[in-house]
Amino acid sequence: MSTAFDLDVWVKEARKEPFRFTLAGHIFTLPAAGELDKKILKSVNVDAPSATDIETLLRSGLGAQWESFDEIPAPLAALGELFRQWQKHEGTPLGESSALSDS
Repeated sequence: MSTAFDLDVWVKEARKEPFRFTLAGHIFTLPAAGELDKKILKSVNVDAPSATDIETLLRSGLGAQWESFDEIPAPLAALGELFRQWQKHEGTPLGESSALSDS
């Protein structure tokens, strides 16, 4: 009889370093994008995220930091770039991040 695959062990071993960034002199930390809870899939299109989807993903990742982050003015293009850099940190894109491009 084979042993059951232990997903808990896989999650612990696959954990990546958090993604840290600064905005207006404040340091914020996002988990590696792949560490967001699976329930987020019910509210966003990860294959082709819209601006709203990107905001939802950032809000989920920032958690208790969201309120402080949200109070700081930032152009939409900056949010798009933040999302791209977060994906790059993960190494596996969540989807196409052109939704908030500056073009």
